[in-house]
Amino acid sequence: MRFELAAFGGVVLLGLSTLGQLGPPSVGQPRRLSGVTTSQRPDVRLYVADRYEGVLRLDPNSLAVLDTIHTGRRPHGLIVSPDRRWLYITVETTNELLKVDVATDAIVARTKVGPVPNEPTISANGRYVFVPQRAGTDCDVVDTETMTVVKSLPVGREEHNSYTSSDGREVFVTSLGDSLIAVIDPERLEIKRKIRTGGIPRVMALKRDGSGAFLTLSDLHGFAELNFKSDVTRKVTIWPLPPGTPRPLLDTYAHGILLTPDQREVWIASYATDKVYAFTVPEMEPLAALTTGDGPHWFTLHPSGEPLYVSLERAGAVAAIHRGLRVVQTMVKVGQAPTRILAFRAGPS
Repeated sequence: MRFELAAFGGVVLLGLSTLGQLGPPSVGQPRRLSGVTTSQRPDVRLYVADRYEGVLRLDPNSLAVLDTIHTGRRPHGLIVSPDRRWLYITVETTNELLKVDVATDAIVARTKVGPVPNEPTISANGRYVFVPQRAGTDCDVVDTETMTVVKSLPVGREEHNSYTSSDGREVFVTSLGDSLIAVIDPERLEIKRKIRTGGIPRVMALKRDGSGAFLTLSDLHGFAELNFKSDVTRKVTIWPLPPGTPRPLLDTYAHGILLTPDQREVWIASYATDKVYAFTVPEMEPLAALTTGDGPHWFTLHPSGEPLYVSLERAGAVAAIHRGLRVVQTMVKVGQAPTRILAFRAGPS
């Protein structure tokens, strides 16, 4: 295997010259690999939001659809409570936040929030859900007991995704319109500062030590590494795209990104090539380039660490990837346009 690395004005270009891979199985035709198993524990939940069919609960092994949460069209984001008993879902068409009982998949409460809510996050104590507004400038804060909006924070234009730090002390909300990340104190419910991202931020993966994050940016076929202390952004290009490559919606050449729990691998989903890529951290050496179905969108990891799931928006499918073997294990049709996907172990009923 040979890797090429060249730097141009702070942008690192990584070329995967002879990176081997195994092609994906046909959609709906699971391929089982010898010696590869997935945890059979029944408490593992796997949910995926479909733009047209609501939120689907999948079998984490076969990827078969087990249940449907009827949210209406265009559910956007998913977040589970710290005790893993409640699932919160944002719905763009009705401007709502839904609360779902994980034990039954029943919607138990709902509340109105700002226009076009996107990816929510939850405070470490489970008290507040933070809801960015894609068509507004405020991030709504919802009390999870009363399911009411208790505060709205002026983050910026076209808010998109939100995240809670591993220590629970900070919440991060991205603004597409202002190319920044707002840092929120989840106890005081105040904005502490705003960080410029050097581009339009799409999806972010926080580092566990709180020093920074990896994120995808519009108009970049790659990802960036952002240092929160210096506000310095280093851009990494996966591979220069050939002339004539169609421009994706909102110039989102790369979208989903995931940093593994051991902080040693970062995975990126490319809309431009219909592949997912992996790099070592901190060396940024290429690990894998795997062809998936059309439109890889979002990642989530099985609680055991294998497999890595990726939603395939244009293919209407979900794929399971074995990170250790660097292969696509299974790819199954699950809906029309699956986007956000989330796996976790359910808490006690």
